[in-house]
Amino acid sequence: MCYRSRWTRLTALLFGLLGCRGTDPVSPPVQQQPVTPTAPRVVSASVVPNPNSVLSALITFSAEEAESARVVFIDAEGVTDSTPPVVIGSGIDTTATLGLRPGTSYRNVVEAMGQTGVAVSDTLPFSTPALPELLSRVRIATTGTGRGLTLGALQIGGQDVFAVAFDSTGAIRWYRQFAGAERVGGDLKQQPNGHFTLYRGESHGSQKVPGAYVEFTAAGDSIRAITVPPPRYVDNHEITITSGPDGAERLHLFTYDYRPSDLRTRQGRPVELAGHQLVRLRADGSTEFEWNAWDYFTLDDWIEPRPASMPEEFDFDHPNSIDFDSDGNYVVSFRRPSQVVKIDAITGAVIWRFGGRRGEFDLTGDPLGGFSNQHSVKVLPNGHLLLYDNGESHHPSESRAAEYALDPVARTATLVWEYRHAPAIYTPGGGVVQRLENGNTFVAFSQAGRATEVRPDGSVVGEAEVTVDGKPAVLYRLVRIASLYRYENP
Repeated sequence: MCYRSRWTRLTALLFGLLGCRGTDPVSPPVQQQPVTPTAPRVVSASVVPNPNSVLSALITFSAEEAESARVVFIDAEGVTDSTPPVVIGSGIDTTATLGLRPGTSYRNVVEAMGQTGVAVSDTLPFSTPALPELLSRVRIATTGTGRGLTLGALQIGGQDVFAVAFDSTGAIRWYRQFAGAERVGGDLKQQPNGHFTLYRGESHGSQKVPGAYVEFTAAGDSIRAITVPPPRYVDNHEITITSGPDGAERLHLFTYDYRPSDLRTRQGRPVELAGHQLVRLRADGSTEFEWNAWDYFTLDDWIEPRPASMPEEFDFDHPNSIDFDSDGNYVVSFRRPSQVVKIDAITGAVIWRFGGRRGEFDLTGDPLGGFSNQHSVKVLPNGHLLLYDNGESHHPSESRAAEYALDPVARTATLVWEYRHAPAIYTPGGGVVQRLENGNTFVAFSQAGRATEVRPDGSVVGEAEVTVDGKPAVLYRLVRIASLYRYENP
């Protein structure tokens, strides 16, 4: 024990701090034995059908001493696939297998990964039934090959809307059914956050009708509806969800409202025209940025052929795509002026106009003399513009993919590549172009129900033709995606 006398409190405190060193024997240091991590273990696992799709199953499981898990599924022919690994918690987790085939038996196992290895669950058998009857009316004829899946929205028989994805063999591998007879003319895409968005409503981009974008997961679970309050309406052409500088999400889309004009309806009355706003919304729906076409276009800019007498509901600008330049500013396509406009994403100033009545670029190298009524304008990594030229003003009218090299300083534009289908295809509206990761280009003549992947030399890699009840499907867009589980550049 420590020696204690009736010394001063200071001396006693000093001995206490020193631990009475020199009066106790020195104890050897305690050797810490390494702790061996416990091996992971799958405690339970079960499988049930996904109520949102017969081409998906829900795997529910719990695991111990595991950091992540995935589901491996194998069909009767031995073809193996898996979900991506996901971080798991300490309770019950559920993951969805996607891209299954109808009328097929699968064996599923959960693989739980920990520091010391992998634990595997018992085999979980699961069989998919046939596709819903409405989807049996869809036929997809394909030639050649292609990577990834093609995404599109179909209204079948004037009934339900289906978001579908099919592979290069023409097999439907994913869908989400939406009850109701809303027209299919709106944007369907996979967002950078991995979710999907689909416009639901009756608007062609100018009608006085309510509409909203529904955001849903790949497993089919609805997350929210995105809309705006009256007197504005949500446009059906494009929405993109990104992350802002603060890490919070931003919603980029078009809205529109009505204002008087000096044009006349078919009944001879003055007509109100719709005009659009490019808006950037925060997650709570508040507006962070707004650019209003009423302030930057006039009726004189409307060079697309007008109806002989205006219908009751029409627009004079008709924007249809949003993209971002490498400097973060917007690049927006306007159909009726046949013009692409770059817009400062902070100030709203017009940086340049390409095409149309007040276009600022001298064009060379284009045998068709430019584009008209274009859709799907994309900024490529090299700064070029790739667009779907609907081509109403060509003689004869013809749709194509066109790539232009722009020099914003010299204000020159040069056609450096184009793809024209043989035989020629003309679609008055819609259409998509995508430059794929392998350098090929995906061109969707979607109002003709056709999509083609071509190499840089224009040779065809593969083509798909979609029909419903034996007739070409009329779609707003067909889009190539790389994965159902997460967003990747296709």
